[in-house]
Amino acid sequence: MFLKVNPSQTYAYVFTDSHIFKIGTVDFEIVSSTSFGDSPPSTSFQTHAVDITENYAILVGFTRINQMIKSTGLIAYLSSLNSFGEGIKAFLDDARFKDISQVFSYSRANDMSVAINPRRHIAIIGLPARNRIILLNINATDQFPQKWTLDIIRTEFGPQQYSDFGRSVVWIDDTTVAITILTTPNRPWSSSEVWVFDVDKPFKIPLFIFPNHQQKIMMPFLPPFLQTLFLSGNLYIISEQPYLFIIPLEPAGFVSTLNTLGDRSAAIFESVFCPAGTYKEVSRFGPCTVCPPQTKNNGNQSCTKCEPCAFTSFCPLGSVGDVSLDAYPSYTQTFSYPDPPDMNNYDDLLVHNAFTIGQSHHCVVVSPLFWTIIIAILCFAVWVIMSLLKVCRCPKAHVHRNKIKELLRKTDIVNEGERWVGGLLSFVIIVQFGFILWFASDFLKHYPIETSGLIYTTCGRTMHNAVFDSSLQLPLPNSDGSRWSIFNMLDRQPFIMTVDLLNTAADCASITVQQNGPAVNHLRVPMRSCVLQSDNATRSISFLWPSHHASIQLNITGPFFVGGLRICLYGHGHVDGVHTLQTLDMCQLFFTANQTLSIMTTLHMVMIKVINVTKPLKVGDDTRYHGRWAVSFAENSLSDELIYEQDGQYLRYIHERTVLALTLSEQPFYLQNNQQPMVRRTELAFHTLLFCTLIIELFGMGFLIFRLIIKPLISVVVRRCHCKK
Repeated sequence: MFLKVNPSQTYAYVFTDSHIFKIGTVDFEIVSSTSFGDSPPSTSFQTHAVDITENYAILVGFTRINQMIKSTGLIAYLSSLNSFGEGIKAFLDDARFKDISQVFSYSRANDMSVAINPRRHIAIIGLPARNRIILLNINATDQFPQKWTLDIIRTEFGPQQYSDFGRSVVWIDDTTVAITILTTPNRPWSSSEVWVFDVDKPFKIPLFIFPNHQQKIMMPFLPPFLQTLFLSGNLYIISEQPYLFIIPLEPAGFVSTLNTLGDRSAAIFESVFCPAGTYKEVSRFGPCTVCPPQTKNNGNQSCTKCEPCAFTSFCPLGSVGDVSLDAYPSYTQTFSYPDPPDMNNYDDLLVHNAFTIGQSHHCVVVSPLFWTIIIAILCFAVWVIMSLLKVCRCPKAHVHRNKIKELLRKTDIVNEGERWVGGLLSFVIIVQFGFILWFASDFLKHYPIETSGLIYTTCGRTMHNAVFDSSLQLPLPNSDGSRWSIFNMLDRQPFIMTVDLLNTAADCASITVQQNGPAVNHLRVPMRSCVLQSDNATRSISFLWPSHHASIQLNITGPFFVGGLRICLYGHGHVDGVHTLQTLDMCQLFFTANQTLSIMTTLHMVMIKVINVTKPLKVGDDTRYHGRWAVSFAENSLSDELIYEQDGQYLRYIHERTVLALTLSEQPFYLQNNQQPMVRRTELAFHTLLFCTLIIELFGMGFLIFRLIIKPLISVVVRRCHCKK
């Protein structure tokens, strides 16, 4: 039996298996009664769904087609309400049921639904047993019902993983319809759903779904939805038990949620502000929509339009406030070891430093060659003055000249006091020696690189008294079975992880941390801290990482969106003799521009041991070992943007939680960086002394060449010129 009231609420119509009764709603008297046996579709028709307007009704059900083979067909019957029986029928598909007992009975397998929109002249028929929807075009304008038409517009099929698509159908307005799916998989709040579609588009991607993460039904059991009604903008859902859910029409800026269950038979959803990061600009019973990029909503008031963010702020979809990425930078303490220098021989460095002049101001100031030239020019000026004093006829000038010559002979280290000119060259050599010794002393101090800064005495200020090499090694034990203590220190180093959830309204009560393992479902991991940062849009969670090989899952339950995240690892350092475990302190920022974090984000963290082996500067001293962890990340897609573009934006609002899965693993090999001095103290002293001796010999050789070759040539040229005159 079906009971329907016309839109003006003047008459109620009761449809039974054999009769149709028209009853006045004022005096509740039967106005008329019609028997199916007196009119089409005949007694062989079994009604399974009815809907009416002011003037006509559509009945959907099975009819007997062939008496001999007892086959049936599925039809929709359009009839006038003023003279029932006058109308037409349309076959909905070609399916045949040979066993009449299967269709001429009321059961869930034979349930159907129909809803009429008199303004659009469209009827929607739901066939849940076949998981399909049929749209019919109604032409009931002619005064004779026999000339009316009922044509199929199109047929829509429900998703394969769902069953009973079309359990109930209702019109929301002239452009949208709500279709009930009786059985849906993997939903925490209900076994049924109501999907809202645009009637003018294919029923592939719904506009939104009820229930959703903003409008949840939290009950001890998962209630299936049997019937759906839409009256005056409010959605009424009848479930088993029976239980009635009333979802009222909410104005723009509000959403209806179920905070507490009502009495034993009904629950009314209450009006609340749109959650932070969302807005609603039209009045409807569905969820609020995420704020567009560069807009925000803190959720403290109704929101019909999200506020604009600051131009420099990080404001993706669903933002709740202004977040500056400068406050959450990525950084690391592990860097690549320097490449071997172009010149890794101390003698080459001495030659290069002594006989080159750079272009910068610093290079000129510290260049030995530059100051050698300056002193040589001054010595040449002294030689010119001495030559002028020689030709001077003043006896006093000769006396002073002789004293100067005697002094210069005593300082001559080139010719061992034979020539006073050698004394002038000695000043040039002394300047060169001073710069060479200065460079040698400074160069020796720049080892190792961890404790030395910039070198001042060279043009290239990054020069160090060190040579480097790196290699990947397996942590094999020594021949006696022992191994470096730094390995044990690294293996025992505990880690503290901090996760910064950027631009989210998630609170501490909605966040849980668990450890996943093969033997158990999960183990609860306690949080050390959970704080809201000063920007009021970032939640920071810290917890102790269980082990160096573990999988952690962060659950954010509720209607919350996350704009980005930053993963930080911290481990305390420790010193044990020549073994130094360095502090681990690194952070890595992850986000997708203008998108929220994926519903299921997986980050793989891979660690590798980095051991710096520093050889001693003095032979016999201890070799030092410094160990730290280098962490690299490999992430899956951080955003579900492509999924939403392909399968629909409604997917943003149907998940109960956002999950961040973190895995930490360690490589079996380690990176060994070796550092040893380019030259040690005794070697440096010996090579520097040799180079200084070479400088003296070079000046002596130059002076010898001048005396044996250049000076005789000059004398010959002068004599010939004098003879010609």
